[in-house]
Amino acid sequence: MPDMNEQSTPDSVGRRIWIPGAATAANIAAGFASMLMAAEGRFDAAAYLLVLAMLLDALDGRLARWLRATSVFGKHLDSFSDVLSFGAAPAFLIYLASMRTLQGWGLAAALIYLLAGVFRLARYNITASAHDKGRRTQGMPIPIAASYLVAAVLLRDSLLPLAAVIIVVGMGVLMTSRWPMPELRGRSLVTWMLLVGLANYMLFLARPSWGTFAWWTAWNALILIASLAEDRRTARLFPQP
Repeated sequence: MPDMNEQSTPDSVGRRIWIPGAATAANIAAGFASMLMAAEGRFDAAAYLLVLAMLLDALDGRLARWLRATSVFGKHLDSFSDVLSFGAAPAFLIYLASMRTLQGWGLAAALIYLLAGVFRLARYNITASAHDKGRRTQGMPIPIAASYLVAAVLLRDSLLPLAAVIIVVGMGVLMTSRWPMPELRGRSLVTWMLLVGLANYMLFLARPSWGTFAWWTAWNALILIASLAEDRRTARLFPQP
C-alpha cells in the first residue's frame, strides 16, 4: 500500500497495492476474531485464529514484494496489524486461558508482553527498509513470540500459571533484546532450517503435546546456533572496515 509522501504513489503502484492490503486487513480481522473467541472462553478456536493471522502476515509482505507494491505506509500498516494480532490478542488470550488466577501478576505479565511487542515493532519501523527484507533482525519477531503464547494456550491443561508467566515474560525479553535473529530470506542452511522449523510448528499444532513442543523449541535453538555460525563465517570472509 502506498504512502502519498513516500516511495510510491497510486499512479506508480496501481491497483496492485490492494492485494497485500487485503491480506493485512484479513490479518487484523483474524486477530480481532481471536479476541472475541477468547472472551467467550473458546480458547482453542482463538489460538488457531492467531495461527491464521500468522499465515496472513507471512503472505502480505511477500505479495507486496512480488507485486512491487511495497511502501513505507504498508510497512507501518503491517506493524499496526501485528500489534493487534500478535501483541494484544495473544496477551489477552493467554491471560484469560492460563494466568487469570494469578490476578495482578498475570495481568502484569500480559502487559509486559504487549509493551515489549510495541517497542519491538517501533524499533523495527525506524531501522528496517520498507522495500527490502534483511537476512537478520534485532530481537525475536513478534509473530514468533506469539506462536509460543499460542503453544502455551494449547498446552494450558498441563501448564502451571506461573510457568505461563515465565513464557510470556521471556518472550517479552527476547523481543526487546538486540540479538540478531534470522529471517526467512535467501538460500542458505539457515533458511532451510527455518522452513523445517515451520513444519515442526505445524506438527505441534496438529498434535499439541510437550513432546512436539520440545522438538520444535530444540530445533529453534539449533537455528540460532547455525545463524550465529553463519554470521561469524561471513564476517571472516567479508570483514567490515
